[in-house]
Amino acid sequence: MHSKISHVDFGQIDKSIKGILESFPPQFLNYLKENFEQNIFSFIGGAEPFTLDLKLVTDSEPITSALISYARKGESIIHKIIKEPFLRLYAPPTINKEIEKNIVDLSEELAIDKDILAKHWRQDILPHLTVCDVTDPEALSAAEALGIRHLSDVPFVALHFQLGTHGIVTKDRHITEHSTVRTWKISGMVGLTTVFKKGAFSFYIFYRVLPDVLSALFRIGTAILRTILEALVAVVSFFANLADRAVRDTPDWLKLVIGGILIGLIMVEKTRNIMIEGLKRLVEAIAKFAHEVYDAMGNLLEKLAPLVRLAFTVLACLLDSYQETIRQLHSLGELNV
Repeated sequence: MHSKISHVDFGQIDKSIKGILESFPPQFLNYLKENFEQNIFSFIGGAEPFTLDLKLVTDSEPITSALISYARKGESIIHKIIKEPFLRLYAPPTINKEIEKNIVDLSEELAIDKDILAKHWRQDILPHLTVCDVTDPEALSAAEALGIRHLSDVPFVALHFQLGTHGIVTKDRHITEHSTVRTWKISGMVGLTTVFKKGAFSFYIFYRVLPDVLSALFRIGTAILRTILEALVAVVSFFANLADRAVRDTPDWLKLVIGGILIGLIMVEKTRNIMIEGLKRLVEAIAKFAHEVYDAMGNLLEKLAPLVRLAFTVLACLLDSYQETIRQLHSLGELNV
């Protein structure tokens, strides 16, 4: 166990954390998200409300790619993360017409079952997509002013301006060529939502779990120390009470006799040496017992040391995830503190 733990690094821990997060249901992920949003300002100050999610407009291309992947492999990246609370995808109403047309074309060109494509779009993706009309004339004018070549792309850009999203998920060069519009690849979208997910989980550990764990460890430690001290006090008190009782129950004349005998024995070198040797052995026995207790505690701490190192490494990895989340929120303009 010692060697395995000692070689655990950030990469292994990060992979384990991702695996744990993958097992969480969306409801618990939503709880982690809300806990972060409601309590983060107690850590960093400020009070401006915000949401821990990536808000993006998506064009039809990423959705179409997801449909193809799902039809061929039974899974797609968008299908995997679209239900998570850390991502909000928006699109104008025109996306439905585009996707339905693409489904027909793909079923013919790639010999893919049209029903599978349609079912995945209508049941797994569309319900988690926020479809919004472009109602802001200024946003529409701003999009048209960019001189986008394909008119079908204008509603997506206009919706981005209208909602103030973090960008558009697209590989369409007619949109990516405009520096005023931030565009995202699927990998970037997945990467940042994963950062948010780990950040929310890390904050939950530091804000909710760690204080309770440290409090429990403190109570356990103080209870053990109190028990040891109480045992030592009980032993000393026992012998002290015996000695006190013996002295109190001894008649005065006998005390004088015993005292005289002890003085006489002390005066004789041989008996004095025997008494000193006895005291020496008693002190050595006590010292030996204390040393054995010390060795036992040392062995226990030595066995716990790898676990302690692992715990600190995990905490350092969680702290790094939390800090990366804060950095990304700053870069998106969500946090100004």
